[in-house]
Amino acid sequence: MPTQRPKHLFTAILAAALLGAAWSSGLETIELDGYRASFDPNQAFTITEGDLDCTPYGSPSTIRATETHGRLGEADYLIYQPADWNGDLVLFAHDEASPYNVNGAFWFSLPLGFDPQVADMRFVQARDAALCHGFAWAASASERYGAAPEYLMRSTHLLGALAPRHLATDPARTFVTGHWFGGLPVIALAESYPHRYAGAIIGPAPTGGTRMFIDEVMHVAALFDVVFPDLVEHERERGMLPDEVEEFVGALMARLEADPTALMRMATIHMPGSERYDPDGVGHPVLWPDPSLEDGFMALAAELFTYVVGYLVGIEDMRTQGGGALPFDNQHVVYRGEDWSPEDLADLNARVPRHTADPLAVRHWTFYYEPSGALQIPLVSIRTPWGQYPEHAWTYADRVTRSGASEMYSVWHIPTFLVGETYAAALRALVDWVETGVRPTWPTAP
Repeated sequence: MPTQRPKHLFTAILAAALLGAAWSSGLETIELDGYRASFDPNQAFTITEGDLDCTPYGSPSTIRATETHGRLGEADYLIYQPADWNGDLVLFAHDEASPYNVNGAFWFSLPLGFDPQVADMRFVQARDAALCHGFAWAASASERYGAAPEYLMRSTHLLGALAPRHLATDPARTFVTGHWFGGLPVIALAESYPHRYAGAIIGPAPTGGTRMFIDEVMHVAALFDVVFPDLVEHERERGMLPDEVEEFVGALMARLEADPTALMRMATIHMPGSERYDPDGVGHPVLWPDPSLEDGFMALAAELFTYVVGYLVGIEDMRTQGGGALPFDNQHVVYRGEDWSPEDLADLNARVPRHTADPLAVRHWTFYYEPSGALQIPLVSIRTPWGQYPEHAWTYADRVTRSGASEMYSVWHIPTFLVGETYAAALRALVDWVETGVRPTWPTAP
């Protein structure tokens, strides 16, 4: 009809203009399973080569590897290919963004080859172990700071679609791995997209889900306000900036040095555990490291810093992601403490800040991400006795059992820190498991 022609003409002109804009920008869209990000194929990639000593990873030789540094969406990425590539690919989900992260760039040093001074040794050792055993390796920086794992889920998953642009051939198989908070995106990807991955490895991680992790952070932050008063002045509606973090850390270190008993006293406070993990309501320590062990005080201090600084920097993002609210509720929680008098405990509970969970925030954080345990691909979990997240480990193991996926889950308990040789042994065992269908029998040492 004639009256329709101007509308169609306008639509055609608009479509042509948009198409022309897209063409002139040169941007492409990388898409996989509903995740998408913009990509500039003409960007200035940084490509370097280097030699890697593989003797720490069970190989007697030195290998040559190529590094490609590019950008996908709002974050940088790195892809490595060893000279003797076996055709497989390992995707690494980094554990968190730093408050010093700027515009999705890598904020730590990543020299090829292990260096004890490297800021993020887990990142480097996982990479070097994979390269020394013939795997290509890829990782994305974090596009922002925050507790939500969907950023790392998206950027890590999309690297599987992007990697063939930089590798000689398409990967024959893809594995996914991550430590600490990066372990949760790994579980999310393994459970959600088993057709994309051959297997997965995680180190100590909050495998009970984001809500459980936020609960732990919020419990620590609430108790911190009582045990260490007057260290934080603002109302915490926004996240701390880097210079504020440095000032806070200095003030807290001075307080710990002046009065170390405050930290030891906080370590005796118990917060509630999940009903299945803690059926008697005894709870578990707010800080997990045993202060009686060697360097126990420093381990307690490190865990306190991890939780409190994470809260102070990430509170704004936690609220934003939850629609302006939090999923945390401690209205009726009674905090307990060893060697605390009834009067001191009553005073503690009277002064602890109280929060009520918001239903919309609960739904959001349940979606990003509450593990089901319904594994369809092999997953290796490396556990250490000193690490955080013991309740998370129990919770996830219980979910795996309940889902009937125990044959897809294997836990390796190691006595010390997760280092490159341990990761290399776990990677070799995972590959054997994928190829033979036989679950690993773990050694007592790597």
